[in-house]
Amino acid sequence: MYCITIFLTLLACIVTAEESHHCHANDDNPYLHFGTKSAYNFMHGELKTQQNCRPIQLFVVVRHGTRYPDLDQIPNMQKLLILRDEIISNHREKQMGHLCESDLKNLENWKLDDNVTDNMTELLTPQGENDLKGLALRLKAAFPELLTTINNSSTNDYVFRSTKTQRTEKSMSSFIERLFGNKNAVTPENVPNNDTLLRANKQCVPMRKEVRRNIFTAERNKFDNEPEMKNLIHNVSRRLGFQNNITLDSVISMYDMCRFEKAWNVDKISPWCAVFSKQEFIVLEFREDLYYYYYVGPGNRRNAILGCPLMKDLFQHFRKLEGNDFNQEPKGIFYFAHTATLQPLLTALGFNNGSQPLLATNFQESKERQWRTSFIGPFATNLVAAFYKCKNDNSTNVQNKVVFHWAERLVKYDGCTQGLCNWEYINDKLGKKADDCNMDFCFNATKLAK
Repeated sequence: MYCITIFLTLLACIVTAEESHHCHANDDNPYLHFGTKSAYNFMHGELKTQQNCRPIQLFVVVRHGTRYPDLDQIPNMQKLLILRDEIISNHREKQMGHLCESDLKNLENWKLDDNVTDNMTELLTPQGENDLKGLALRLKAAFPELLTTINNSSTNDYVFRSTKTQRTEKSMSSFIERLFGNKNAVTPENVPNNDTLLRANKQCVPMRKEVRRNIFTAERNKFDNEPEMKNLIHNVSRRLGFQNNITLDSVISMYDMCRFEKAWNVDKISPWCAVFSKQEFIVLEFREDLYYYYYVGPGNRRNAILGCPLMKDLFQHFRKLEGNDFNQEPKGIFYFAHTATLQPLLTALGFNNGSQPLLATNFQESKERQWRTSFIGPFATNLVAAFYKCKNDNSTNVQNKVVFHWAERLVKYDGCTQGLCNWEYINDKLGKKADDCNMDFCFNATKLAK
């Protein structure tokens, strides 16, 4: 154990020395995979349209765009002004830091965004509006047959609904405005008080209790004591000129500031990103994935149940399209919600779950993991499911097909051809799971222990 400690210390010194010559300000290829706070601008894929197929309906679920921080994050962000001054003093006066001059000057000139205040907490940012407007434009370009200019005769062609928060309602109105040229083009559905479709986690009593008890942080907390995190804190502290290690809270605050600022201003550099190396970003990304894997992902079997109401809704809509009499169905169903809506849906569908569980002790083995929130859970992440009527090149027979996109990346589902799935296959594989959707454990005390 003593030898391992000596090795890690020497490695930290070597890494810090090498990185003293690296300037984040001059990096043309910075690391941008920041977990659930990743900017959608950098993380989305490209929607793939299908040849010889006619799109009949879109089923779309979208996380809100980039927002301002949580209320409990703001005090630590405000404290960064004090930490910043100490870092500058370490470099200028004590000659002990390892940041390059350009990064140091950016940090000297940094000030906290004026909107990081209690009354702006969790509200949608201007970039968040742009996130949704961009998605609307790309969807319209990919599916012009379905997303046409709206008029009085087509007001029933679309279903829109969001949760009761400013960030989701504003995301929805921004999307509608860019899609149809007028944010009042359609009237969204009323949201019930007990919204088990888009906020199942908020309606589920035992899940709310588990959140309050912080049971989802267990693996992440264990990881904080693993060599990867201890080495990270040591390296960052020395890089910033501190003789003693700074706190984990300080490290996380700097990380949050880095990724929030990059999401708010996609064309600018956050001075706080210079604090970390690429390898350290990878470690912090894994740390966040550990939390979400158990909070909203496959690490907790109940999350698949919380995702099943949306999956059931999708199947109920798509089943009505099987025959030729589908004109009574809307062309598009659009829901605007949250991470805790999208990730359980992903879990219920079985996308990106992976066969190996995420654990505090398997960082090295998990580098190729499928459950990676930078790709499956950034701001404005979305599911786009498209139902098609397809013809073979030399046949008049029409087949029902389905394609799934996650964050506009084609989902290459097992048993499908390059993401193009026979609807009957998907219905057979997942339909019973959708039909059996049952959230009784949320409301029936006799089933809570099962």
